[in-house]
Amino acid sequence: MTERTTYQQNMEFIEQTVKRLEQNEVGIDELETLATEFSQAVKFCGDRITRIEGVLQQTLQGDRAGS
Repeated sequence: MTERTTYQQNMEFIEQTVKRLEQNEVGIDELETLATEFSQAVKFCGDRITRIEGVLQQTLQGDRAGS
């Protein structure tokens, strides 16, 4: 299992995995591990987006308060 520490790395993994699944390149023996890693990558990206949304909301609220 490769450690992916950035949003970009996780998105690339998600895209590659979807492509492999669509092309039937994933064997049954690999599927369980791949599904677990895929779930972790989706969670990582979702968490990162949620965190960024929070920062943006705080920034925008700060800009409004200073107006």
